[in-house]
Amino acid sequence: DIDSLGWDCFLEGRVPTSLMTLQEMYLQSTNSYWKIKTWASHLVQHLLNITHRQWLYRNARIHLRKVEGLTAAEHEDVIELVKDMVMVDPADLLPRHRHLLERDFRKLGEGATVDRKLWLQQMRSAISAADSVITENSNRSRNSAIVGMVVAKYDSYRQLAGVAATKRSNMAKRVRL
Repeated sequence: DIDSLGWDCFLEGRVPTSLMTLQEMYLQSTNSYWKIKTWASHLVQHLLNITHRQWLYRNARIHLRKVEGLTAAEHEDVIELVKDMVMVDPADLLPRHRHLLERDFRKLGEGATVDRKLWLQQMRSAISAADSVITENSNRSRNSAIVGMVVAKYDSYRQLAGVAATKRSNMAKRVRL
């Protein structure tokens, strides 16, 4: 009975009758002052509070815009991309772009997200330039697979950011109507 109902239903306040029967027997055996209806209403109230707190946390995490207009998840995505790009082998870049890997990454991490995004874009451009030269010379570096993975991850982030911006724009248009 309990397993067939499932965890989600339980958290939404759908309590199995078998649990209510067992709890009622327990309350009677302990001579508790609680009645089953009072106990059940308190249980459902606590369960709904859990669900509500989860909902609040999710909304704050996904929708609440923090500093610089980004959600917490977007900030973390940028940080993760920077961590990945830091691992790029300087030999995978053209000599004129290797200075990008000689930055003070502590300052970059502590600085503004705009600076991190700019650095990521510069790294993306540098990797693309190196890839075009490598393709012409067909002399691939041993770390080019890692670079490809980082570029793909960066591209997927850019695509997600574009989708989010489009959704925000569409919502703003609907609000104005």
